[in-house]
Amino acid sequence: HLRNISGWKPDPDKYNQFDEDLRRAMQQETELFFDYVIRQDRSVLDFINADYTFANDRLARHYGIKGVRGGYFRKVSVDVNERGGILSHGSILTVTSYPTRTSPVLRGKWILENVLGSPPPPPPPDVPDLEDSANLSAQSLRAALEKHRASAACASCHARLDPMGFALENYDAVGKFRKAEGGSEIDASGAMPNGTVVNGPGSLKQILMERREEFLDCLAEKLLTY
Repeated sequence: HLRNISGWKPDPDKYNQFDEDLRRAMQQETELFFDYVIRQDRSVLDFINADYTFANDRLARHYGIKGVRGGYFRKVSVDVNERGGILSHGSILTVTSYPTRTSPVLRGKWILENVLGSPPPPPPPDVPDLEDSANLSAQSLRAALEKHRASAACASCHARLDPMGFALENYDAVGKFRKAEGGSEIDASGAMPNGTVVNGPGSLKQILMERREEFLDCLAEKLLTY
């Protein structure tokens, strides 16, 4: 869904740091990363667990990466617990959010569909959407999803979706890393259906690496379809 970044419009009041230069930089990061994996014959597991990315000064400033100057892109080393791999790319994190807030559901669904190749079934037709409010904090969003999961019709799918999405809650709706919001610490934890606890992007990567065969099957299938 990288094509969606060109028309994405985050709430300008809430994400006033998002501009056209950042939009272009986000897309270029992902394109350069993919190109590098192919041309350098890197392991495709880099898509999940790379310790590098590509950035110019605008994107590096957004990510909090120091020592990057100038408008040209270059390969940079990153902390694997905060960046590295497509799940930490601003492009992916932005198009799997709403204009006003993050969406653990959309992000979890994206991982199931595009990384593990096991998409969830469509939601029941009589289930209302979560409130899409600019004032919905990370804490209230978690509470709303927990209430959502209380319904038996929702619980089975959300048990797979939500923990993976919550693991990415350290990234806001435009992919900026955060440890707190509104004075409250971000809770990026969740429990998978098998009881495995995931807490933050580094932990999520470890779980996905343990399920690498599912990822390899998914990637092969999508490339063949393409």
